[in-house]
Amino acid sequence: MESEIIFIIALIIAVAAVYWVVLKCAAEKIATQYQLLAERFGLELNQSAVKIGGFIRPEPSVYGNYRDREISISVPGKGLQNTRQIESVLKLELKGSQLSAQLTAAGPLGGLRQRDSGGQARWKSGDERFDHAVDVRTNQGGALALLITEERRKWLTDTLKKSKATLYIGGGNLAYARLGLIANEATRKDFEAAAEFLCDLAESVEA
Repeated sequence: MESEIIFIIALIIAVAAVYWVVLKCAAEKIATQYQLLAERFGLELNQSAVKIGGFIRPEPSVYGNYRDREISISVPGKGLQNTRQIESVLKLELKGSQLSAQLTAAGPLGGLRQRDSGGQARWKSGDERFDHAVDVRTNQGGALALLITEERRKWLTDTLKKSKATLYIGGGNLAYARLGLIANEATRKDFEAAAEFLCDLAESVEA
């Protein structure tokens, strides 16, 4: 009996040790990508200390100014629609605009994301490929049509369809939210491209 107890205790310790190592490796990968983002955009890297001996590792974030506007990339404290689905969010300052819209990939998940669109109507651009791939909600279709050029529609179609991300416009911000964490080069480069796209879009909105 005593040997069985010792075995169980040893097994629990072994499992905890493996879990700790996995957490540490994953956190290091994420931290590396955020460090590269900070260097790419000249931003401040924020990394909170680990807790409970390393079993709780808060996600890093970056914040600062890029192309004359505030920008941040972080992981909100709650998941999509208050679920456990974690999002990484790029947020960009938008000055002096009342435009409000949400754009996401069409489909079941898109419908879930659009539940918080504030009752805005679905808008269609007339571009069949774009309208089939992207679910756009806005009550200001005329203003949005002037901004979403053919080139931007193509970028949004390709990017949102591939990443299942959502673009939010309103409340003094542009935001790009994507499920999951920034733990590899491909995802980091996706956020880098999104940052440039949002900066260009913000400049058009404010023009």
